[in-house]
Parts: sequence; C-alpha cells; structure tokens
Amino acid sequence: MNSKKLWWTVAILWCIGIAIATRMPVFTGDSTEEMLKNPFFDSAIVNYIARKGVHLAAFGLLALFFWLALRGVRYRYVWAWALATLYGAIDEWHQSFIPERSGLVSDVVIDSVGAFLVLLVVYFFSQRKIHMQKNK
Repeated sequence: MNSKKLWWTVAILWCIGIAIATRMPVFTGDSTEEMLKNPFFDSAIVNYIARKGVHLAAFGLLALFFWLALRGVRYRYVWAWALATLYGAIDEWHQSFIPERSGLVSDVVIDSVGAFLVLLVVYFFSQRKIHMQKNK
C-alpha cells in the first residue's frame, strides 16, 4: 500500500472513530462531568476545557491525516483544513439527531481552529526543514 492510500485509510478510520465516539453516551457532557467530580475544583470548568481540548486534538489530527494523504496536491493545507472542518460540521449535524447530544456551531469553530493550529505547526516545521536543507 502506498503512503497516500495508507493516510487516506487512516483519515477515514479516524472519521469512523469520531462518529462512533459521538454515539457513545460515555462521551456526553453530563457523563464526563460526572467522571471529573472533585471537591477541589469546579468540575464544570474542567469538563468544558477537557471536552473542547478533545475537539481541538481530534480535528487537528484529522487535518494532519488529510494533509499526509494529500501529498502532491495543490493547496494541500487548504484542502486538509477544509476537509477536517467539513467533517466537523457533518459530525455536529449528526449529533443534532442523537438524544443527549446537541450539534453546536461553536464546536465546528473549535474543530476548525484545531485543524488550523495543527496545520500551522506542520507548516512551520516543514519551512524550518526546507530552510535548514538550503543552508547545508
């Protein structure tokens, strides 16, 4: 299997994993807040930060997988960001049909920001690598 097919497979499997996690009641806001209950801090705040952090990371990784799958494609960064953001929107729309879930535009924005931030890091590292190779 060539690397492009491998990364497309990883990206699709990651999307399936996100869809499965969306349907699991253990990942609802109330459920995760209950797991985080602690007398030493406000579990609602920690729950919010943790849940939004998971959005950033999950869709950041999805953007990375798309970026790797799109090797050789013009506007690779834009396409990777757009595909991750589109899937974030589809995921939130899907959540709007699931009891105990809600599809939020703000979560799509967070997904999009996560994708952008990871791609920004990838861009800076790739530019650094190019710069270092030129200076050898």
